[in-house]
Amino acid sequence: MAIESATPKADKKRLVLVYPPLTMPTSPPLGVATLKGFLAREMPEWDVVPMDFNLWFFRRICQGVGSGEIHVGEEVHQRLGADAATLAAAARVFTGKDNDLFFNNHQAYDRCGEIFLNFVDVFGEILQSDCAEWELTGELSPPLSEMIAAVDARSPDCVGISVLFIQQIPIAAMLGRFQRMQRGRKVFFGGGCFNTENVGHFLRTYPQAADAVVVGDGEEALKALMLQNGDADGIPGVARMLDGRLEQSPPEYARDISAYGPPDFSDLNPAGYLSPEPVVPLLLSRGCYWRRCTFCVHHLSAGQTYRLHPAGKSIQMLRDLVARGVRHFSFVDEMISPPRFRQLAAAIRAEDLDIAYYALAKPDRSFTPDLLQDMAASGCKYILWGLESGHQRILDLMDKGTTVEDNAVVLRNAYKAGIANHVFVMCGFPSESKLEWEATLDFLRANQQIIQAVHRGLFGLEAGSLIASDPKRFEIEEVWVREDTPLGPRLGYRCSSGMSMQEAREAFKEALPFLRGFHPYSRYMANFRDHALLIYRQRRLGAMIS
Repeated sequence: MAIESATPKADKKRLVLVYPPLTMPTSPPLGVATLKGFLAREMPEWDVVPMDFNLWFFRRICQGVGSGEIHVGEEVHQRLGADAATLAAAARVFTGKDNDLFFNNHQAYDRCGEIFLNFVDVFGEILQSDCAEWELTGELSPPLSEMIAAVDARSPDCVGISVLFIQQIPIAAMLGRFQRMQRGRKVFFGGGCFNTENVGHFLRTYPQAADAVVVGDGEEALKALMLQNGDADGIPGVARMLDGRLEQSPPEYARDISAYGPPDFSDLNPAGYLSPEPVVPLLLSRGCYWRRCTFCVHHLSAGQTYRLHPAGKSIQMLRDLVARGVRHFSFVDEMISPPRFRQLAAAIRAEDLDIAYYALAKPDRSFTPDLLQDMAASGCKYILWGLESGHQRILDLMDKGTTVEDNAVVLRNAYKAGIANHVFVMCGFPSESKLEWEATLDFLRANQQIIQAVHRGLFGLEAGSLIASDPKRFEIEEVWVREDTPLGPRLGYRCSSGMSMQEAREAFKEALPFLRGFHPYSRYMANFRDHALLIYRQRRLGAMIS
Protein backbone atom coordinates (compact mmCIF):
# COMPACT_ATOMS: atom_id res chain seq x y z
CA MET A 1 0.00 0.00 0.00
CA ALA A 2 1.50 3.34 -1.03
CA ILE A 3 2.00 6.12 1.48
CA GLU A 4 -0.11 9.03 0.31
CA SER A 5 1.48 12.43 -0.07
CA ALA A 6 1.59 15.32 -2.47
CA THR A 7 4.06 14.94 -5.35
CA PRO A 8 7.12 17.11 -4.64
CA LYS A 9 8.23 19.75 -7.12
CA ALA A 10 11.50 18.88 -8.84
CA ASP A 11 12.83 22.45 -8.87
CA LYS A 12 12.62 23.06 -5.13
CA LYS A 13 14.48 22.04 -2.02
CA ARG A 14 12.49 19.55 -0.07
CA LEU A 15 11.59 18.98 3.58
CA VAL A 16 9.77 15.79 4.54
CA LEU A 17 7.85 16.08 7.82
CA VAL A 18 7.35 12.67 9.45
CA TYR A 19 4.78 11.74 12.07
CA PRO A 20 5.92 8.30 13.34
CA PRO A 21 3.96 5.32 14.68
CA LEU A 22 2.35 4.31 16.99
CA THR A 23 -0.66 6.01 18.51
CA MET A 24 -4.37 5.97 17.73
CA PRO A 25 -4.97 7.67 14.34
CA THR A 26 -8.51 9.00 14.74
CA SER A 27 -7.53 12.46 13.43
CA PRO A 28 -4.62 14.00 11.52
CA PRO A 29 -1.52 15.18 13.42
CA LEU A 30 -1.67 18.90 14.13
CA GLY A 31 2.07 19.47 14.50
CA VAL A 32 3.11 18.58 10.95
CA ALA A 33 0.03 20.37 9.54
CA THR A 34 0.96 23.54 11.44
CA LEU A 35 4.56 23.41 10.21
CA LYS A 36 3.42 22.72 6.65
CA GLY A 37 1.14 25.76 6.69
CA PHE A 38 3.79 28.08 8.10
CA LEU A 39 6.72 26.93 5.97
CA ALA A 40 4.72 26.83 2.75
CA ARG A 41 3.87 30.51 3.26
CA GLU A 42 7.26 31.64 4.57
CA MET A 43 9.57 29.57 2.37
CA PRO A 44 8.07 29.16 -1.12
CA GLU A 45 11.45 27.98 -2.40
CA TRP A 46 10.97 24.79 -0.36
CA ASP A 47 8.56 21.95 -1.00
CA VAL A 48 7.17 20.72 2.35
CA VAL A 49 5.78 17.16 2.34
CA PRO A 50 3.98 15.80 5.46
CA MET A 51 3.96 12.01 5.81
CA ASP A 52 1.78 10.36 8.47
CA PHE A 53 3.42 6.98 9.00
CA ASN A 54 1.19 6.39 12.01
CA LEU A 55 -1.97 6.22 9.90
CA TRP A 56 -0.11 4.39 7.15
CA PHE A 57 0.98 1.65 9.56
CA PHE A 58 -2.57 1.04 10.81
CA ARG A 59 -3.96 0.86 7.30
CA ARG A 60 -1.08 -1.27 6.06
CA ILE A 61 -1.50 -3.88 8.78
CA CYS A 62 -5.31 -3.93 8.81
CA GLN A 63 -5.62 -4.25 5.03
CA GLY A 64 -2.70 -6.64 4.71
CA VAL A 65 -3.89 -8.96 7.47
CA GLY A 66 -7.48 -8.79 6.22
CA SER A 67 -6.50 -9.67 2.65
CA GLY A 68 -4.10 -12.42 3.68
CA GLU A 69 -1.08 -10.56 2.27
CA ILE A 70 0.39 -10.17 5.78
CA HIS A 71 0.57 -13.11 8.21
CA VAL A 72 1.28 -12.14 11.79
CA GLY A 73 1.02 -15.48 13.58
CA GLU A 74 -1.41 -17.00 16.03
CA GLU A 75 0.19 -15.44 19.11
CA VAL A 76 -0.35 -11.93 17.70
CA HIS A 77 -3.98 -12.71 16.86
CA GLN A 78 -4.48 -14.00 20.40
CA ARG A 79 -3.03 -10.82 21.88
CA LEU A 80 -5.16 -8.70 19.55
CA GLY A 81 -8.22 -10.72 20.52
CA ALA A 82 -9.13 -10.86 16.83
CA ASP A 83 -8.55 -13.08 13.83
CA ALA A 84 -7.90 -11.58 10.39
CA ALA A 85 -11.57 -11.23 9.50
CA THR A 86 -12.46 -9.61 12.85
CA LEU A 87 -9.60 -7.11 12.57
CA ALA A 88 -10.74 -6.14 9.08
CA ALA A 89 -14.34 -5.80 10.30
CA ALA A 90 -13.24 -3.56 13.19
CA ALA A 91 -11.37 -1.33 10.74
CA ARG A 92 -14.54 -1.03 8.63
CA VAL A 93 -16.54 0.09 11.66
CA PHE A 94 -13.97 2.69 12.73
CA THR A 95 -13.58 4.11 9.21
CA GLY A 96 -17.28 4.74 8.62
CA LYS A 97 -18.14 1.71 6.51
CA ASP A 98 -20.59 0.31 9.07
CA ASN A 99 -22.11 3.28 10.89
CA ASP A 100 -25.05 1.33 12.24
CA LEU A 101 -22.69 -0.69 14.43
CA PHE A 102 -20.62 2.38 15.35
CA PHE A 103 -23.51 4.58 16.47
CA ASN A 104 -26.16 2.11 17.55
CA ASN A 105 -24.41 -0.93 19.03
CA HIS A 106 -22.18 -0.11 21.97
CA GLN A 107 -21.18 -3.75 22.41
CA ALA A 108 -19.83 -3.81 18.85
CA TYR A 109 -18.13 -0.46 19.41
CA ASP A 110 -16.48 -1.73 22.61
CA ARG A 111 -15.24 -4.81 20.75
CA CYS A 112 -13.60 -2.61 18.10
CA GLY A 113 -12.14 -0.32 20.74
CA GLU A 114 -10.60 -3.22 22.62
CA ILE A 115 -9.06 -4.61 19.42
CA PHE A 116 -7.44 -1.33 18.46
CA LEU A 117 -6.10 -0.60 21.94
CA ASN A 118 -4.53 -4.06 21.81
CA PHE A 119 -3.25 -3.17 18.34
CA VAL A 120 -1.28 -0.22 19.70
CA ASP A 121 0.26 -2.32 22.49
CA VAL A 122 1.08 -5.36 20.34
CA PHE A 123 2.44 -3.64 17.26
CA GLY A 124 4.15 -0.98 19.33
CA GLU A 125 6.21 -3.78 20.91
CA ILE A 126 6.84 -5.33 17.47
CA LEU A 127 8.07 -2.05 16.03
CA GLN A 128 10.35 -1.45 19.01
CA SER A 129 11.74 -4.95 18.58
CA ASP A 130 12.28 -4.26 14.86
CA CYS A 131 14.23 -1.10 15.74
CA ALA A 132 16.38 -2.98 18.27
CA GLU A 133 17.05 -5.71 15.70
CA TRP A 134 18.19 -3.14 13.17
CA GLU A 135 20.57 -1.67 15.73
CA LEU A 136 22.12 -5.13 16.26
CA THR A 137 22.14 -6.56 12.75
CA GLY A 138 21.42 -3.75 10.30
CA GLU A 139 18.48 -5.76 8.96
CA LEU A 140 15.29 -3.79 8.22
CA SER A 141 11.90 -5.33 8.86
CA PRO A 142 9.31 -4.87 6.06
CA PRO A 143 7.50 -1.93 7.79
CA LEU A 144 10.77 -0.10 8.48
CA SER A 145 12.00 -0.76 4.96
CA GLU A 146 8.77 0.54 3.42
CA MET A 147 8.83 3.71 5.50
CA ILE A 148 12.42 4.44 4.59
CA ALA A 149 11.71 3.74 0.91
CA ALA A 150 8.79 6.16 1.03
CA VAL A 151 11.00 8.93 2.42
CA ASP A 152 13.71 8.14 -0.11
CA ALA A 153 11.19 8.39 -2.95
CA ARG A 154 10.71 12.08 -2.06
CA SER A 155 14.48 12.74 -2.18
CA PRO A 156 14.38 15.21 0.71
CA ASP A 157 17.15 17.63 1.48
CA CYS A 158 16.28 17.34 5.17
CA VAL A 159 13.80 15.51 7.38
CA GLY A 160 11.72 16.80 10.29
CA ILE A 161 10.27 14.33 12.80
CA SER A 162 7.37 15.43 15.00
CA VAL A 163 6.86 13.45 18.23
CA LEU A 164 3.86 13.89 20.50
CA PHE A 165 3.88 10.72 22.64
CA ILE A 166 6.69 8.85 24.36
CA GLN A 167 5.76 5.55 22.68
CA GLN A 168 6.67 7.08 19.31
CA ILE A 169 10.25 7.78 20.34
CA PRO A 170 11.97 4.43 19.53
CA ILE A 171 10.72 4.34 15.94
CA ALA A 172 11.29 8.09 15.54
CA ALA A 173 14.89 7.74 16.77
CA MET A 174 15.51 4.82 14.41
CA LEU A 175 14.17 6.73 11.41
CA GLY A 176 16.22 9.78 12.35
CA ARG A 177 19.44 7.84 12.81
CA PHE A 178 18.95 6.00 9.51
CA GLN A 179 18.38 9.22 7.59
CA ARG A 180 21.45 10.84 9.13
CA MET A 181 23.89 7.94 9.11
CA GLN A 182 22.79 6.04 6.01
CA ARG A 183 21.49 8.83 3.80
CA GLY A 184 23.52 11.80 5.03
CA ARG A 185 20.47 14.03 5.48
CA LYS A 186 19.92 16.67 8.14
CA VAL A 187 17.32 15.55 10.68
CA PHE A 188 15.44 17.84 13.05
CA PHE A 189 13.17 16.68 15.87
CA GLY A 190 10.41 18.59 17.64
CA GLY A 191 6.91 18.18 19.03
CA GLY A 192 4.89 18.46 22.18
CA CYS A 193 6.71 15.73 24.12
CA PHE A 194 9.97 17.72 24.26
CA ASN A 195 10.66 20.43 26.80
CA THR A 196 13.66 22.11 28.39
CA GLU A 197 13.68 19.50 31.19
CA ASN A 198 13.77 16.31 29.10
CA VAL A 199 15.43 17.14 25.78
CA GLY A 200 18.93 16.51 27.14
CA HIS A 201 17.98 13.04 28.29
CA PHE A 202 16.61 12.23 24.82
CA LEU A 203 19.77 13.39 23.08
CA ARG A 204 22.02 11.45 25.45
CA THR A 205 19.89 8.33 24.91
CA TYR A 206 19.83 8.72 21.12
CA PRO A 207 22.88 10.88 20.31
CA GLN A 208 22.84 10.04 16.58
CA ALA A 209 19.09 10.44 15.98
CA ALA A 210 19.00 14.19 15.32
CA ASP A 211 21.14 17.09 14.26
CA ALA A 212 18.96 19.29 16.47
CA VAL A 213 15.84 19.12 18.62
CA VAL A 214 13.51 22.11 18.75
CA VAL A 215 11.89 22.91 22.10
CA GLY A 216 8.86 25.19 22.31
CA ASP A 217 7.39 26.86 19.24
CA GLY A 218 8.76 25.00 16.25
CA GLU A 219 7.99 27.32 13.37
CA GLU A 220 10.73 29.94 13.47
CA ALA A 221 13.40 27.57 14.80
CA LEU A 222 12.79 25.01 12.04
CA LYS A 223 12.78 27.75 9.42
CA ALA A 224 16.15 28.99 10.71
CA LEU A 225 17.62 25.47 10.73
CA MET A 226 16.57 25.02 7.11
CA LEU A 227 18.04 28.37 6.09
CA GLN A 228 21.31 27.58 7.92
CA ASN A 229 21.57 24.05 6.50
CA GLY A 230 21.19 22.50 9.92
CA ASP A 231 23.60 24.79 11.75
CA ALA A 232 21.99 25.57 15.12
CA ASP A 233 24.26 28.48 16.02
CA GLY A 234 22.30 31.48 17.25
CA ILE A 235 18.87 29.81 17.01
CA PRO A 236 16.73 30.02 20.16
CA GLY A 237 15.05 26.88 21.46
CA VAL A 238 17.43 24.35 19.89
CA ALA A 239 19.28 21.53 21.64
CA ARG A 240 22.02 19.39 20.09
CA MET A 241 24.98 17.19 20.91
CA LEU A 242 28.27 18.84 19.97
CA ASP A 243 31.52 16.91 20.51
CA GLY A 244 29.74 14.71 23.02
CA ARG A 245 28.36 17.65 25.00
CA LEU A 246 24.80 18.90 25.23
CA GLU A 247 24.30 22.42 23.92
CA GLN A 248 20.92 23.98 24.57
CA SER A 249 19.72 27.52 23.89
CA PRO A 250 16.67 28.85 25.77
CA PRO A 251 13.52 29.03 23.65
CA GLU A 252 11.76 32.26 22.75
CA TYR A 253 7.98 32.45 22.58
CA ALA A 254 6.38 34.75 20.04
CA ARG A 255 3.61 36.82 21.57
CA ASP A 256 1.58 36.94 18.36
CA ILE A 257 0.99 33.29 17.50
CA SER A 258 -1.51 34.31 14.82
CA ALA A 259 1.51 35.32 12.72
CA TYR A 260 2.26 31.63 12.28
CA GLY A 261 -0.93 31.27 10.26
CA PRO A 262 -3.37 28.35 10.09
CA PRO A 263 -2.40 24.67 9.80
CA ASP A 264 -2.52 23.01 6.38
CA PHE A 265 -4.17 19.58 6.42
CA SER A 266 -4.45 19.31 2.63
CA ASP A 267 -1.78 16.57 2.29
CA LEU A 268 -3.12 14.56 5.23
CA ASN A 269 -6.68 13.84 4.02
CA PRO A 270 -8.69 14.17 7.28
CA ALA A 271 -11.36 11.86 5.82
CA GLY A 272 -8.89 8.95 5.75
CA TYR A 273 -8.51 8.43 9.50
CA LEU A 274 -10.03 5.86 11.86
CA SER A 275 -13.23 7.81 12.35
CA PRO A 276 -16.56 7.67 10.51
CA GLU A 277 -16.32 11.42 9.86
CA PRO A 278 -13.27 13.68 9.95
CA VAL A 279 -12.42 15.32 13.25
CA VAL A 280 -9.73 18.00 12.95
CA PRO A 281 -7.61 19.23 15.90
CA LEU A 282 -7.04 22.96 16.34
CA LEU A 283 -4.95 24.86 18.86
CA LEU A 284 -6.59 28.20 19.62
CA SER A 285 -4.00 29.14 22.25
CA ARG A 286 -0.58 28.01 23.38
CA GLY A 287 0.20 27.35 27.01
CA CYS A 288 -2.17 27.34 29.97
CA TYR A 289 -3.96 30.32 31.49
CA TRP A 290 -3.89 28.67 34.96
CA ARG A 291 -0.35 27.20 35.17
CA ARG A 292 -0.72 26.37 38.86
CA CYS A 293 -1.72 22.70 39.07
CA THR A 294 1.05 21.24 41.20
CA PHE A 295 1.16 17.86 39.44
CA CYS A 296 1.32 19.20 35.86
CA VAL A 297 4.32 19.57 33.54
CA HIS A 298 2.46 20.37 30.31
CA HIS A 299 3.19 24.07 30.80
CA LEU A 300 6.91 23.36 30.33
CA SER A 301 6.55 22.97 26.57
CA ALA A 302 5.12 26.51 26.38
CA GLY A 303 7.62 28.12 28.73
CA GLN A 304 5.06 29.25 31.32
CA THR A 305 3.40 31.45 28.68
CA TYR A 306 -0.24 31.75 27.62
CA ARG A 307 -0.89 33.19 24.17
CA LEU A 308 -4.19 33.39 22.32
CA HIS A 309 -5.13 33.45 18.69
CA PRO A 310 -7.44 36.46 18.26
CA ALA A 311 -11.06 35.34 17.99
CA GLY A 312 -11.20 36.55 14.41
CA LYS A 313 -8.24 34.36 13.43
CA SER A 314 -9.79 31.36 15.16
CA ILE A 315 -13.06 31.87 13.35
CA GLN A 316 -11.25 32.23 10.03
CA MET A 317 -9.54 28.86 10.59
CA LEU A 318 -12.89 27.27 11.34
CA ARG A 319 -14.58 28.95 8.39
CA ASP A 320 -11.91 27.74 5.96
CA LEU A 321 -12.12 24.16 7.19
CA VAL A 322 -15.92 24.18 7.09
CA ALA A 323 -15.66 25.29 3.45
CA ARG A 324 -13.59 22.13 2.87
CA GLY A 325 -16.26 19.91 4.37
CA VAL A 326 -14.95 19.58 7.94
CA ARG A 327 -17.55 20.08 10.66
CA HIS A 328 -16.11 18.33 13.71
CA PHE A 329 -13.27 19.80 15.75
CA SER A 330 -11.20 19.06 18.83
CA PHE A 331 -9.89 22.21 20.48
CA VAL A 332 -6.70 20.81 21.97
CA ASP A 333 -5.75 23.83 24.10
CA GLU A 334 -4.43 22.98 27.56
CA MET A 335 -7.57 24.65 28.93
CA ILE A 336 -10.04 27.22 27.66
CA SER A 337 -11.10 29.86 30.17
CA PRO A 338 -14.72 30.99 30.68
CA PRO A 339 -14.13 34.47 29.14
CA ARG A 340 -12.49 32.89 26.12
CA PHE A 341 -15.37 30.43 25.74
CA ARG A 342 -17.86 33.31 25.88
CA GLN A 343 -15.97 35.14 23.13
CA LEU A 344 -15.56 32.03 21.01
CA ALA A 345 -19.16 30.87 21.33
CA ALA A 346 -20.49 34.30 20.38
CA ALA A 347 -18.22 34.45 17.32
CA ILE A 348 -19.20 30.96 16.13
CA ARG A 349 -22.88 31.81 16.48
CA ALA A 350 -22.44 35.17 14.73
CA GLU A 351 -20.86 33.35 11.77
CA ASP A 352 -23.64 30.73 11.84
CA LEU A 353 -21.06 27.95 11.60
CA ASP A 354 -22.67 24.52 11.72
CA ILE A 355 -19.96 22.72 13.68
CA ALA A 356 -19.51 20.40 16.65
CA TYR A 357 -16.54 20.51 19.00
CA TYR A 358 -15.10 19.50 22.35
CA ALA A 359 -12.43 21.07 24.56
CA LEU A 360 -10.75 20.96 27.97
CA ALA A 361 -11.64 23.24 30.88
CA LYS A 362 -11.51 23.65 34.65
CA PRO A 363 -14.95 23.53 36.34
CA ASP A 364 -15.05 26.82 38.22
CA ARG A 365 -18.20 28.82 38.90
CA SER A 366 -17.45 31.29 36.10
CA PHE A 367 -19.05 28.70 33.82
CA THR A 368 -22.49 30.15 34.45
CA PRO A 369 -25.72 28.62 33.12
CA ASP A 370 -26.03 31.27 30.41
CA LEU A 371 -22.44 30.75 29.26
CA LEU A 372 -22.89 26.98 29.09
CA GLN A 373 -26.09 27.44 27.08
CA ASP A 374 -24.24 29.72 24.65
CA MET A 375 -21.48 27.14 24.33
CA ALA A 376 -24.00 24.40 23.58
CA ALA A 377 -25.72 26.59 20.99
CA SER A 378 -22.33 27.17 19.30
CA GLY A 379 -21.75 23.43 18.85
CA CYS A 380 -20.01 22.36 22.07
CA LYS A 381 -20.97 18.71 22.56
CA TYR A 382 -18.81 17.82 25.52
CA ILE A 383 -16.15 19.16 27.84
CA LEU A 384 -13.28 17.28 29.44
CA TRP A 385 -13.31 18.81 32.91
CA GLY A 386 -10.19 18.77 35.13
CA LEU A 387 -12.10 17.52 38.17
CA GLU A 388 -9.21 15.42 39.57
CA SER A 389 -10.64 14.79 43.07
CA GLY A 390 -13.83 14.84 45.09
CA HIS A 391 -12.09 15.87 48.32
CA GLN A 392 -11.35 19.50 49.12
CA ARG A 393 -8.02 18.94 50.86
CA ILE A 394 -6.67 17.18 47.77
CA LEU A 395 -8.03 19.87 45.44
CA ASP A 396 -6.27 22.49 47.55
CA LEU A 397 -2.99 20.55 47.48
CA MET A 398 -3.32 20.38 43.70
CA ASP A 399 -3.98 24.14 43.62
CA LYS A 400 -6.93 23.60 41.27
CA GLY A 401 -8.70 26.76 42.38
CA THR A 402 -12.02 24.88 42.57
CA THR A 403 -14.31 23.52 45.25
CA VAL A 404 -16.18 20.25 45.44
CA GLU A 405 -19.48 22.11 45.67
CA ASP A 406 -18.75 24.32 42.66
CA ASN A 407 -17.67 21.33 40.62
CA ALA A 408 -21.05 19.69 41.14
CA VAL A 409 -22.89 22.90 40.20
CA VAL A 410 -20.92 23.37 36.97
CA LEU A 411 -21.45 19.76 35.91
CA ARG A 412 -25.17 19.99 36.60
CA ASN A 413 -25.54 23.22 34.65
CA ALA A 414 -23.51 21.86 31.72
CA TYR A 415 -25.72 18.80 31.53
CA LYS A 416 -28.86 20.96 31.65
CA ALA A 417 -27.45 22.99 28.75
CA GLY A 418 -27.01 19.83 26.68
CA ILE A 419 -23.24 19.49 27.10
CA ALA A 420 -21.92 16.06 28.05
CA ASN A 421 -19.54 15.91 31.01
CA HIS A 422 -16.29 13.99 30.83
CA VAL A 423 -14.19 14.27 33.97
CA PHE A 424 -10.54 13.56 34.76
CA VAL A 425 -9.81 11.95 38.13
CA MET A 426 -6.59 10.63 39.60
CA CYS A 427 -5.94 8.18 42.40
CA GLY A 428 -2.97 8.25 44.75
CA PHE A 429 -2.09 11.95 44.93
CA PRO A 430 0.68 12.32 47.55
CA SER A 431 -0.73 11.93 51.09
CA GLU A 432 -4.20 11.01 49.77
CA SER A 433 -5.85 8.53 52.12
CA LYS A 434 -8.12 5.68 51.12
CA LEU A 435 -11.06 7.63 52.58
CA GLU A 436 -10.18 10.69 50.48
CA TRP A 437 -10.04 8.57 47.33
CA GLU A 438 -13.40 7.10 48.28
CA ALA A 439 -14.73 10.66 48.54
CA THR A 440 -13.91 11.04 44.85
CA LEU A 441 -15.80 7.84 44.07
CA ASP A 442 -18.71 9.07 46.21
CA PHE A 443 -18.76 12.34 44.23
CA LEU A 444 -18.91 10.40 40.98
CA ARG A 445 -21.72 8.19 42.28
CA ALA A 446 -23.71 11.18 43.48
CA ASN A 447 -23.40 12.79 40.05
CA GLN A 448 -23.51 9.67 37.90
CA GLN A 449 -26.61 10.78 36.00
CA ILE A 450 -24.88 13.93 34.75
CA ILE A 451 -21.40 12.49 34.07
CA GLN A 452 -21.04 10.62 30.82
CA ALA A 453 -17.44 9.37 31.07
CA VAL A 454 -14.57 9.25 33.56
CA HIS A 455 -11.00 9.66 32.31
CA ARG A 456 -8.97 8.07 35.05
CA GLY A 457 -5.39 7.38 36.04
CA LEU A 458 -2.92 6.83 38.82
CA PHE A 459 -0.89 9.78 40.04
CA GLY A 460 2.64 9.86 38.63
CA LEU A 461 5.36 12.05 40.07
CA GLU A 462 6.84 14.05 37.18
CA ALA A 463 10.27 15.66 37.15
CA GLY A 464 9.76 19.38 36.62
CA SER A 465 6.44 19.52 38.45
CA LEU A 466 5.89 21.75 41.46
CA ILE A 467 5.54 18.62 43.59
CA ALA A 468 8.95 17.31 42.53
CA SER A 469 10.55 20.69 43.28
CA ASP A 470 9.10 20.85 46.83
CA PRO A 471 8.32 17.29 47.95
CA LYS A 472 8.17 18.04 51.69
CA ARG A 473 5.17 20.30 51.14
CA PHE A 474 3.30 17.22 49.93
CA GLU A 475 4.50 14.95 52.75
CA ILE A 476 6.90 13.11 50.42
CA GLU A 477 9.80 11.76 52.47
CA GLU A 478 11.72 9.82 49.83
CA VAL A 479 12.01 9.97 46.03
CA TRP A 480 13.78 7.44 43.80
CA VAL A 481 14.13 6.52 40.14
CA ARG A 482 11.96 3.50 39.43
CA GLU A 483 12.31 3.44 35.65
CA ASP A 484 14.42 5.19 33.06
CA THR A 485 12.74 6.36 29.84
CA PRO A 486 13.95 8.18 26.71
CA LEU A 487 12.57 11.39 28.24
CA GLY A 488 14.03 10.95 31.70
CA PRO A 489 13.25 9.00 34.84
CA ARG A 490 9.90 7.92 36.16
CA LEU A 491 9.97 8.62 39.87
CA GLY A 492 8.87 6.58 42.83
CA TYR A 493 8.07 8.18 46.17
CA ARG A 494 7.10 7.47 49.76
CA CYS A 495 4.85 9.72 51.83
CA SER A 496 4.63 10.09 55.58
CA SER A 497 0.85 9.68 55.38
CA GLY A 498 -1.84 8.44 53.03
CA MET A 499 -1.79 5.48 50.68
CA SER A 500 1.45 3.97 49.50
CA MET A 501 2.03 3.63 45.76
CA GLN A 502 1.04 -0.03 45.97
CA GLU A 503 -2.10 0.71 47.99
CA ALA A 504 -3.09 3.36 45.46
CA ARG A 505 -2.64 0.87 42.60
CA GLU A 506 -4.87 -1.62 44.39
CA ALA A 507 -7.55 0.99 45.18
CA PHE A 508 -7.51 2.21 41.58
CA LYS A 509 -7.77 -1.31 40.15
CA GLU A 510 -10.68 -2.06 42.47
CA ALA A 511 -12.53 1.04 41.24
CA LEU A 512 -11.96 0.47 37.50
CA PRO A 513 -15.19 -1.44 36.76
CA PHE A 514 -17.18 1.43 38.25
CA LEU A 515 -15.12 4.12 36.49
CA ARG A 516 -15.59 2.45 33.11
CA GLY A 517 -19.32 1.99 33.38
CA PHE A 518 -20.97 5.42 33.32
CA HIS A 519 -22.99 4.87 30.16
CA PRO A 520 -23.02 2.29 27.37
CA TYR A 521 -20.20 3.93 25.41
CA SER A 522 -18.08 5.12 28.33
CA ARG A 523 -15.68 2.18 28.60
CA TYR A 524 -13.36 3.43 25.85
CA MET A 525 -14.32 7.09 25.47
CA ALA A 526 -11.19 8.08 27.39
CA ASN A 527 -9.18 6.48 24.58
CA PHE A 528 -11.29 7.62 21.62
CA ARG A 529 -12.15 11.25 22.34
CA ASP A 530 -12.86 12.10 18.69
CA HIS A 531 -15.39 9.27 18.48
CA ALA A 532 -17.21 10.60 21.53
CA LEU A 533 -17.81 13.87 19.69
CA LEU A 534 -19.43 12.06 16.76
CA ILE A 535 -21.56 9.93 19.05
CA TYR A 536 -22.82 12.94 21.01
CA ARG A 537 -23.74 14.74 17.82
CA GLN A 538 -25.59 11.69 16.52
CA ARG A 539 -27.48 10.75 19.68
CA ARG A 540 -29.47 12.68 22.27
CA LEU A 541 -27.56 13.28 25.51
CA GLY A 542 -30.35 11.87 27.63
CA ALA A 543 -30.23 8.62 25.67
CA MET A 544 -26.59 8.13 26.64
CA ILE A 545 -27.33 7.37 30.28
CA SER A 546 -27.21 3.69 31.16
